[in-house]
Amino acid sequence: MSQNSSVAANLKPEQRKKLFIEMQSSAQTKTAIAKREGVSRKFLYQQQQKGNEALEKGFNQPKEESDILYWIPVTKNWIFQVILALIFICHSSYRGVVEFLRDLFDYPISVATVHNRVKSVVSEAQKINKSQDLSGIKVGLKDEIFQSRLPVLAGVDAFSTYCYLLAGADHRDEDTWGYHLDRSQ
Repeated sequence: MSQNSSVAANLKPEQRKKLFIEMQSSAQTKTAIAKREGVSRKFLYQQQQKGNEALEKGFNQPKEESDILYWIPVTKNWIFQVILALIFICHSSYRGVVEFLRDLFDYPISVATVHNRVKSVVSEAQKINKSQDLSGIKVGLKDEIFQSRLPVLAGVDAFSTYCYLLAGADHRDEDTWGYHLDRSQ
């Protein structure tokens, strides 16, 4: 490996960008810049090609991209919010969340991670739920739904559709209903 190629290999992206800008704006020849920086002219031409491609891409977006409404930064916190939105707003399954993130964002995540994220907000949700004033509910609609063949007792305000009860239970008899309805008040 020559001295020039080892210098070029150790340049950080910011340094490569600086070289590109200098080649675009300087009256110096590539030979002079290469000699001063200890890199080959071939390397400089490669950096110039990469820089030109980046500029081309930045200024000549395809027609369909001009319809983009906005760009968002996808952070781990944002992914966490998406997980909760998919579960609580879209009523997605854990596996559905995994597929959504994998297929749309190329972001691998396990079912256990989705479960842990949902579980991490349960105590805060319980505090919020317990602070709700249910005295305005005049007509409650009650029914059982099932999750993995086990009953889930559900209670909804007929007027606002506010869900005031959603409790997994082993039974769906009147004693179990009474216990959960009493705890929801």
